[in-house]
Amino acid sequence: MSLETAIQIMDYLGVAAFAVSGALKAGRREMDLFGMFVLALITAVGGGTLRDILLGRTPLFWVHDANYLGLCVIATLVVFGLQRWITRGERALLICDAVGIGVFTVIGVSCAQEAGVGAAAAIALGCLTAIGGGILRDLVALTRPVVLHKEIYALASLGGAALLVLLNYLGAPATLSVVACGVVVTGIRLLSLHYGWTVPGTAFLTGQPAGESPFDEQH
Repeated sequence: MSLETAIQIMDYLGVAAFAVSGALKAGRREMDLFGMFVLALITAVGGGTLRDILLGRTPLFWVHDANYLGLCVIATLVVFGLQRWITRGERALLICDAVGIGVFTVIGVSCAQEAGVGAAAAIALGCLTAIGGGILRDLVALTRPVVLHKEIYALASLGGAALLVLLNYLGAPATLSVVACGVVVTGIRLLSLHYGWTVPGTAFLTGQPAGESPFDEQH
């Protein structure tokens, strides 16, 4: 499998994961089917859209490829159809979100380096691609963006993006590099959720014990 094919598959995987997380968030906010689709779409393509605008890439990546919209429609219908059986929506949302930021960090860094930007900009754009859609999703859903509050979210993306840039600089096999980045970002995010890891200096402001896991929150 070529690197280009692997990245395209990862891109579709990330879109699907983020679309599901957006649809789940809409369901938790008691939105209708259309609202569910809107939130799925915003989550799935929001970060990549911001990245493409900053890089001056036109047309936007999802405009000329109907597969992205198709994945958002499918994700919306699946979540809507299975809503009676989704009893642990918070856990499913967090897992899909973790997969999404891992994949989109890879995509963001790859697109940035392909455009010829420097290492620091590539890391920043990788993180923006990963967290942009989630921030827009939370704002539209009228909930606080998780990336701005104590949880290890953006830091996981930044760490993975830096790793990918470093591996590319060292000349590591490209496929190995992108897989390692995606696994590291998703792994850090999931471990932080499971063990309740937080960004230093913020846990005492919220009143939530530092070791409490967001996975334990049920609504």
